[in-house]
Amino acid sequence: MNISKQIVGYLHSRALVLASIETCTAGAMSAMLADVAGAHGCLDIGVIVHTHAALAGLPGTLAQAAVETDVPPGEPLARTLAEALLVQRAGHANVALASIGWLAPEQEGRAPATHSFAWACMHRGAVVSASETVLFSGRRAEIRRSIARRALLGLPRFVDATLARDAPAS
Repeated sequence: MNISKQIVGYLHSRALVLASIETCTAGAMSAMLADVAGAHGCLDIGVIVHTHAALAGLPGTLAQAAVETDVPPGEPLARTLAEALLVQRAGHANVALASIGWLAPEQEGRAPATHSFAWACMHRGAVVSASETVLFSGRRAEIRRSIARRALLGLPRFVDATLARDAPAS
C-alpha cells in the first residue's frame, strides 16, 4: 500500500480531518493525499508558504504566531504554527501538521535541508503537539518527496502516541 492510501485510511479510521501548512514541498503533502479516492472527507485545508514574510502575511492566528515567534524556521516555529492552525480550523479539522524549512541553494546538483515537522491535535480539551527536526540531503525533488513522506508518516505515530497516554498499563 502506498503512503497516501495508508494515511488517508488512517485518517478515515479515526475520524480525523487534517489541516496542514508546508513550505518547501510546495503542496506535495496535500497533493499526495488528494490523489486518493475518498480523501475529501479527511482533508480540510492545505496552506503553502515560501518565505517568512509570507508566514507573517497569513490571516489571524497563523500570522500572529509567525510574527510573535520571530525565529528562523525550526521546531518552535513549526509547533506554534501547527497549534495555531488547529485552533484556527476548530470545528473543521481535528489534527494539524506543519512542515517548515527552506532548501539551501544547490551545489553540484545537491541541496542540504534542515526541516522541522510538528503535529498537533486536541486531546482532553487541550492542544497537544510534538515536533522533530531532520537533516535531508540530495537533489531538490528527492528532498521534497522525502520531506512530504516523513511529515505524513509522522502523523499516525504522533496521534497513536498521544492516544496511548490514556491506555491502561498492562
